[in-house]
Amino acid sequence: MEAFPLSRVAMDAADPTTPCLSHRPSRPAPERERLLTRALLDLASPEDREPAAHAASLIEYVRLLGGEPAPDAVAVLAGRPPVTAASSPRAELLRELEERLGEGPVRDTLAGAAAEEIPLEDPAAARWPRLAARARELGVLLVSTVPLSDVAYGEDSGGMRPAAPLGALVLYHDVATPWPRERSAPVPALAGAAALHLRHRRTRDHARQLEQALRSRIVIEQAKGVLAERFGCPTDGAFAELRRYARAHQRNLHDLARSVVDGTAPPPFRKEAR
Repeated sequence: MEAFPLSRVAMDAADPTTPCLSHRPSRPAPERERLLTRALLDLASPEDREPAAHAASLIEYVRLLGGEPAPDAVAVLAGRPPVTAASSPRAELLRELEERLGEGPVRDTLAGAAAEEIPLEDPAAARWPRLAARARELGVLLVSTVPLSDVAYGEDSGGMRPAAPLGALVLYHDVATPWPRERSAPVPALAGAAALHLRHRRTRDHARQLEQALRSRIVIEQAKGVLAERFGCPTDGAFAELRRYARAHQRNLHDLARSVVDGTAPPPFRKEAR
């Protein structure tokens, strides 16, 4: 895992001509609102981007809007394998420790835990005592968690309900006092915007898979018709022969069907073969 900085936002933040990206929590409200609007539009954008860059964008915006002192953070996008971005070597280490120990805030959040703030001296931290002890050794006194969830229609609820988390955002604070509302208020909205992008990506990928499956099915149906007419057999029998041959010769069924349709099929399926 690599700490993945967002160079574009980081460069803007360092640019003195971009006052709306100041790290000061006392930034005037209009500047803060402009940054929040920009962040929400960017995070929710349906445009393609690398998942690691998307996770890093979320971290960077949360830290910019929160102001100084900015906590360390990790953002983990659910998947196989999950995609992780970290704001610092310490955050990266804490994420690695969580994986190694099999306990921690990211795992709880991905499993469906609600957003929460956990002082590491609090009994609630007993859910992951080994990680909490290591985090305290590294100077972390408070952990904030936010699920990356959008809103989806529940088939069994008849209405809107939170969808399963698409990821997790975890903030590691060096102080035991939670962020005041002024600093913490944008975080759920930023996480929701990031989740909208992820939901769009999943929906688009699923649509592409369905389209590919449909095209493959059409070719297979065409091949069944060609073979049924060529050899005077039922279409079900033609499909059984295609599948048997594909398995026996380790051929892709779609590719074999395509060869039947375009006339390049292996000998058993050619007209002169029978």
